[in-house]
Amino acid sequence: ASPKLPYVAKTGTYTIAIATDYLVDCTANTFTVTLPTAVGCPGCVLVVKNSGARAITVDTTSSQTIDGALTFLLNVQYQSITVISDGANWKIV
Repeated sequence: ASPKLPYVAKTGTYTIAIATDYLVDCTANTFTVTLPTAVGCPGCVLVVKNSGARAITVDTTSSQTIDGALTFLLNVQYQSITVISDGANWKIV
């Protein structure tokens, strides 16, 4: 059997919780999803998917980055981003 990973659907601003979230499915509206801190969590993997027809901004905590950028825009329906923490920032995989 395949492993069961946490899934949550959201339609408004949301801050991901590393302890309870894995896939955050943005199903409607335009809003921001904020990644938790990458510090102290090397190897943590998160996925944000835009299942809706609007733009989703993936934001970081403090001055952390996603491959060097402060935010990542999911502006195409069904687009997704998978990130992994290196203990200080987030890397797209």
